[in-house]
Amino acid sequence: MPLLYVEGRTVAKSFGIGAPVIGLRRAVFVIDRHGRLHWKHVTAVGATYPPAAALVAQLAGLTV
Repeated sequence: MPLLYVEGRTVAKSFGIGAPVIGLRRAVFVIDRHGRLHWKHVTAVGATYPPAAALVAQLAGLTV
């Protein structure tokens, strides 16, 4: 799964996942091939991620 890092956290700020004290919220984004946000899952803190089945369903919903 590709990860994105940008100096200065400009992308994190634009996606609204910056958080005081902890730095960043945990987030998973599904972005289509046109660069449009299809789905997101953002949590305040901790390692709570959506189940793999939820990601598979979101990816299956992308149009080719």
